[in-house]
Amino acid sequence: MSEARIRANVEAYIAAWNERDGARRQRLIEQSCAPDVLLCTARRRAHGRDQLDAMIVDFQKRFPEGRAVLTSKIDIQGILVRYAGVGEGVPNAPANGEALDTAECDEEGRIRILLTVVGEALP
Repeated sequence: MSEARIRANVEAYIAAWNERDGARRQRLIEQSCAPDVLLCTARRRAHGRDQLDAMIVDFQKRFPEGRAVLTSKIDIQGILVRYAGVGEGVPNAPANGEALDTAECDEEGRIRILLTVVGEALP
């Protein structure tokens, strides 16, 4: 699997969080995530593309001005990926909405498991 494919899928995943059109968002999720994708945060869990889409829709409803923005390079190590981002337009977010995502990709370079930790990076 190529790093370019993984990078494109991570970028499509981030774009999905910013896409308000349901059909376009679904296409981005299908491109970037395995069918059985598992997303875990400290408070929430989504298993499968439909639950991920529902999580994104909920985020967009709670934060109409909210956007996910990549703030670091995408570090790819084999099938593992990590990158940092921020939620812009998210009032009262802890640590200004900073987050670290670490992921495992499938054989197609799609995100299979994603762990999101919100807060300032450790020193």
